[in-house]
Amino acid sequence: MIIFYEKDTGKIIGKIDGRVHDKHVLDNAFISHGDDTKIGKYVVPFKNIRKEIEKPIMELRVVDKKTMRVDKVQIGTKKVSKSMGTVPDVPFSDIILDVENGKARIFDYKVKLNSKKEVINIEK
Repeated sequence: MIIFYEKDTGKIIGKIDGRVHDKHVLDNAFISHGDDTKIGKYVVPFKNIRKEIEKPIMELRVVDKKTMRVDKVQIGTKKVSKSMGTVPDVPFSDIILDVENGKARIFDYKVKLNSKKEVINIEK
């Protein structure tokens, strides 16, 4: 998600939905709202959640020597890391998830900036 806001007031004036954007969109996305130098752009970072699971190791073996029937047999397990999706990597991730799911409107919030004019929070 890309959020556009007024630098002076923190008021959110636009957004681009989505978790993954190509370099062209990240570099060239903007909103024209009067004086464009007063518009900030914040790309919400997402992190991948991984879970370690046990996966069976299978092998083909003869299970009936009389008929020579071959079947898959589990001979062990191995631990593998599986992706369980992505979540916002920000302290206000619950708000971002609510906006994505349609439970909240992003325009009801304002961004809070630190002294370096970086987004540190979103608040009503």
